Amino acid sequence: MLIQSAFKHIDVAVTSLINLCDQLSEQDLALTPIEGKRPVGELLSHLSIICRADVHISEGASEEEMALFYEENQPNTLSEIKGALIANQMYLYHRYRQFNTEELLQVTDSYWGASYSRLEWLLEIMGHVYHHRGQLHTMLTLTGIEPKVALFE
Repeated sequence: MLIQSAFKHIDVAVTSLINLCDQLSEQDLALTPIEGKRPVGELLSHLSIICRADVHISEGASEEEMALFYEENQPNTLSEIKGALIANQMYLYHRYRQFNTEELLQVTDSYWGASYSRLEWLLEIMGHVYHHRGQLHTMLTLTGIEPKVALFE
């Protein structure tokens, strides 16, 4: 029951991101509306792998292991980004459905020293996706693109 509530909100975020991708062109991925920030495509690529990357982090992956993960997982086209969003969301769900209550309450550590229960990590993952989705929405708005997506139910 607890994880289903988080999944519901992650569903909303991923669905809105896919809908947003459907409104963009491949050329839009190169837009960099805020100096010093990632281009739209890099931010979308990052967003598309958060669900899997953050699970690895929560399970104790080292900084080196995560650097390799990011290097090997860089979707570049809108099609690749949408596919990665869905695949990594399903990975997260599959992983979390395996945990019983005791396992959800088990505390794990990140390579930089953050310690959370698995349930808290799930909330962090949800927050991470929502944070970057908000950044993306702002970036697109600054370029004159007004995304026509529902950000919340």
